[in-house]
Amino acid sequence: MIRFLREFRNCFRYAMFFSMLVNVLQLTFSIYMLQVFDLVLTSYNLSTLQTITLAALICLGVLALLDWVRGRLMAVVGIQFEKRMAVSVLSQSLSNANAPISIQGKAALQDVQTLRNFMGSPQIFILLDFPWIPIYLIIIFMMHPLPGMVGIFGGLVALTIGYLTDRASRAPLQEANARNRMAVRFMDMAIRNAPVVHSMGMNEGIAQRWEAENQKVIELQTRASRKVGLLQAISKSWRQGLQVIIYGVGAYLTVIHQTTAGIMVASAIIIGRALAPVDQAMGAYRILFDVRGAYGRLKEMLDVPTPPLPMELPDPTGEITTENMSFAIGSRTLITPLFFRMPAGQSLAIIGPSAAGKSTLCKLFLGIWPPTTGHVRIDSADLASWDPVRLGQFFGYLPQDVELFSGTIAENIARMEETPDIGKVIAAAHMAGVHKRILSLPKGYETQIQGQGYVLSGGQRQQIGLARALYGNPRVVVLDEPNANLDNEGQQALVQAVLNMKKNKTTLVLVTHKMNILSVVDSIMVLKGGQVVMCGPRDEVLRQMRSQQQLQQQSGAPQQTPQPARLT
Repeated sequence: MIRFLREFRNCFRYAMFFSMLVNVLQLTFSIYMLQVFDLVLTSYNLSTLQTITLAALICLGVLALLDWVRGRLMAVVGIQFEKRMAVSVLSQSLSNANAPISIQGKAALQDVQTLRNFMGSPQIFILLDFPWIPIYLIIIFMMHPLPGMVGIFGGLVALTIGYLTDRASRAPLQEANARNRMAVRFMDMAIRNAPVVHSMGMNEGIAQRWEAENQKVIELQTRASRKVGLLQAISKSWRQGLQVIIYGVGAYLTVIHQTTAGIMVASAIIIGRALAPVDQAMGAYRILFDVRGAYGRLKEMLDVPTPPLPMELPDPTGEITTENMSFAIGSRTLITPLFFRMPAGQSLAIIGPSAAGKSTLCKLFLGIWPPTTGHVRIDSADLASWDPVRLGQFFGYLPQDVELFSGTIAENIARMEETPDIGKVIAAAHMAGVHKRILSLPKGYETQIQGQGYVLSGGQRQQIGLARALYGNPRVVVLDEPNANLDNEGQQALVQAVLNMKKNKTTLVLVTHKMNILSVVDSIMVLKGGQVVMCGPRDEVLRQMRSQQQLQQQSGAPQQTPQPARLT
């Protein structure tokens, strides 16, 4: 995080320089009043009044210009900061989204926008003006020690109130923000599943659930606002009382001839200016709290050691090997230790009951999730040794829930490349058996999907997702239930796609609950409870499964779980 801010250190230096000039010129009015009371009103010299009035107006004009310049400077810094940081944050967010438990969530880009908006807002100058508080107090001391001591005491009281404001609001606001993010995610999920919600009459239940969560957010924010409101009222009263004390002390010193009336007025003006950042911070406590939270979350995300660049490896052939690989989340083991070797160009079907670990195993093969123990290797090289961007060109993946992006069908098949290769796009669509269906759409491959675009059926989305997985003839293709939403024509196209991949010597792993696709694969793995109970050539595994079913039917006993097997 610090490295991004350092890139703009020269801009921050300029902003601090302009802030110095602004704060010096903020003394214009106090100096003007000092001269009016001590020179003009004592000498009755109108030419002096004209001169100092003109000088004060010129200084105030320059002050306005410098204030505008530093505002524009910080606005530009905010925009450039967002441009520079957003790419890294997006990349890191996508990497974290692959983890089974994401620490950062999907709000990182909103945090970047929060910082950018803060840099372009007047609140940024609260931080730039804070260092001038002691300087203003020193100036008051130079006028007379007694007003200076009153100013220091007043400043300490104001800072104490500010500290209490932060302590009183931090905990409820943190909880409120966390609950608000949960409520927003819940509502986003409900809106994405609006047809299901409406068709099953879940509207009222969803609304009540969201309202209950939102009510907790409001209660927490209200609790913080009540505490802060009380402290703000105390702070405002203290500011006014401090002005009375300063004027009273100044009047006393004037009466006993230790200062002048001009010093009395000027010191009161300067003390007001000195404590202005504290008052502004209390007035903008919600904004400053959000900014601090956004900075902390981004710092946690980005301040991680940069891994060394992986060594350049030859193009993979597609051999998959696991060595004592297991995977667990907390104390729950999802995949037991597995030794496995799949030669390049082979096809493997993974079957088993729901929650057996089939999708988890697919993600481990692709490196989406790192194994808890052991290794996953591609061509004998650990997945961590590969450049993930380069290796991704040789991988194809169709998840259970196919998500397409806003854009054309061609762009989605081409994996959102800036300049899609239309030849490769059409070839992938042909291999997935979806070319004719795409041509039947309103604008063919240029049909817009998502947002206000064309609405695709579940089967169409799955076939386009399959074409995306096959784009560029990848060496390893993993299909997680690719026939879940397909009609008969789509299933026939899938079988043909598998045959084409076998012809191209593509390493294929597919998860399925439908037995008809098993006739075209080379091997079968049976998973149960995260454990490989059977693995081997297709015909042999099918024969074992039939034998076990027959024995189970004859004996009426529950099926025994064989020992983990290896495929080599």
